[in-house]
Amino acid sequence: MQHRAHPALPGLSRVLLDPLSLLFKAAAYVQWKIKGLRQQAFPGLFIVSADGLSFGGSGKTPLVMAIGQALETRGARFAIISRGYRARYEKAGIRVESSHSCAEVGDEPQMLKARFPNQDVFIGRDRLRSIAAAAARGDRIIILDDGLQSSHIRKDMSILLINPAHPYYYLRHFRFLSRRADRALVYRPQGQGARQEDDTYDFAITGLLDARGHEIEIADAPLIAFSALGDNERFAADMRRWRLAAYRPFPDHHAYTADDLRSLDALRKEKGAAWMVCTEKDFCKLRGLLAPGSRGGDRGETRRDGLQGLPLLYARNEIQLPGDLIEQVVTHAAAKGFI
Repeated sequence: MQHRAHPALPGLSRVLLDPLSLLFKAAAYVQWKIKGLRQQAFPGLFIVSADGLSFGGSGKTPLVMAIGQALETRGARFAIISRGYRARYEKAGIRVESSHSCAEVGDEPQMLKARFPNQDVFIGRDRLRSIAAAAARGDRIIILDDGLQSSHIRKDMSILLINPAHPYYYLRHFRFLSRRADRALVYRPQGQGARQEDDTYDFAITGLLDARGHEIEIADAPLIAFSALGDNERFAADMRRWRLAAYRPFPDHHAYTADDLRSLDALRKEKGAAWMVCTEKDFCKLRGLLAPGSRGGDRGETRRDGLQGLPLLYARNEIQLPGDLIEQVVTHAAAKGFI
């Protein structure tokens, strides 16, 4: 499915949002410049930043995962620094543990910790404090999730993702900031002329997995899908490669409840679907609700009868990058003696 760069929008919303976006971007740019006047360097660390121009939906978290996987394959120790948006410990900051809930540390940091259980993940508004905490634990490679905002931190390499298919992608920052990145990649789905050597990127669903992480082949069984992402439509489009009977979007970072799951299961039965499928990010938030006799979910609800046996799978999504990008990160870190 091809996205349009600027979907048809109600005329009034465009008339209002365009001038407001100029004011917002101007204020953000001034703040970015002021913070950059007191930029702090970390010569004992290698800092790579995964950035995006959009408020969400560009693919920063899959990019962080791709970088982390490449580093881990080479035996490198690293720390991931994230904000933990809307999390309980966002202001105070904390090192993420596998036992933390999404409400405590945020959905994306919890997912990153699940993907890299032997690496450190820190959250907090104060990125300098998180970097200091990582360095104190001996982490010499730092992956900044959404580090574009942290102009006061000098990076060894920055990678910027631009997704013009995302509605209102242009509202957060001026696009000329992409010239500050070491690599700026533009989202271009398969079939739109992208080549491996181009500075473009895409995504691919690499499997549907159950709660134990086992890949499940569903053949042509019908399914319903749901997600709470910055770009829900992209996930819906991905799900159409299967027999998608219905799709339900939720706001980004939505705090799922038991009632949400029951409503989704009712939709599945209504459509005659065999499976419910969400994203890996969504599943991290739902795992607690599915555990027998436990308290889980984003709101700490006690699991209710009927949820444990739901036919729920999650789609593992991986970012498809130019062939030389990850190697460039690894080579740069190795040249400076960090790998």
